[in-house]
Amino acid sequence: MWLFLVVIAVICGLLLLLHYSLDEKVLYKDLKQRHVVVTGGSSGIGKASAIEAAKLGAHVTVIGRDVQKLKDAVSEISSHAVKDQKIQYVTLDVTSNYDAIEKCLSKLEVDVGPIFMLINCAGNCICGQFENMKVEDIKQMVDLNYFGTAYPTRYVLPGMKEREEGLIVFVSSEAALLGIYGYSAYSAAKWAVRGLAESVFMELVGTGVRLTLAFPPDTDTPGFKNEELTKPKETKLISGSAGLFSPEEVGKKIVHDSMNGKTYSVFGLSGKMMSTLFCGSIDNVSQVLLQVFSMGILRVVIVGAILSFHKIVRDGLKERKQETLKNK
Repeated sequence: MWLFLVVIAVICGLLLLLHYSLDEKVLYKDLKQRHVVVTGGSSGIGKASAIEAAKLGAHVTVIGRDVQKLKDAVSEISSHAVKDQKIQYVTLDVTSNYDAIEKCLSKLEVDVGPIFMLINCAGNCICGQFENMKVEDIKQMVDLNYFGTAYPTRYVLPGMKEREEGLIVFVSSEAALLGIYGYSAYSAAKWAVRGLAESVFMELVGTGVRLTLAFPPDTDTPGFKNEELTKPKETKLISGSAGLFSPEEVGKKIVHDSMNGKTYSVFGLSGKMMSTLFCGSIDNVSQVLLQVFSMGILRVVIVGAILSFHKIVRDGLKERKQETLKNK
């Protein structure tokens, strides 16, 4: 009995501590006349996010490397604008040296206005067993996924902190929550994005700037179609179990989760379970309560899933060995 009362007292004390310690979230109903910049904005989740920002009244700048794709994206995004908005593109390699990125984003702020929201969507995935991957592909994924997020964020943070407002979105991946066969190099890059985000979360405590870390699952984008070309059979079997989302639903949710002050943007049951188990930053009181009371059960579920993935890998290895013996 006494133990039960002590546990209840500890939980109540934790709830009070959370209530008075967490920053009050600033919510935004729209983005009217705000400047939103989207890297990787010519297709997929980036373009879908840009379209949603345009629907909410924002001035939108999309960043990418393919001029024709950017022009096509601007035309589509413009069709969703509501009134007197600037919709434009800029060609920029976000993995280039920081000075080039600083120069580009600084000019954008002069031309359009301060960057209120930065959505880091630039990224790519090349699958394969780590020992078989090209070294240049490993470097490319780290450069684009990590530095392509870190450099633009490094530029906007000082201005946002000075203005005491701003929203930043990091688009990571469910592969940053659980290492998966065939995603070794990609997971490492996205885990780096997650690590940067969870550190910056703490640096933003007490400021008016908010960062949202998104963990999208497999999404039906041009990048996903390219990813399928290099994806081993085992990876397809494992990742396919979570289903395929549309870029429109993912992009829209990311934008609104950021505007609603959410620390994490997750999708589907698997995303909710893994983020509850593995994410370290505090989002809200309900998140903490869920972790406290469900961690053991969720861990059992995840262990079961991991063991099923191990079986897929063992079966694939056995199949390849049998093929090798047949061909001898």
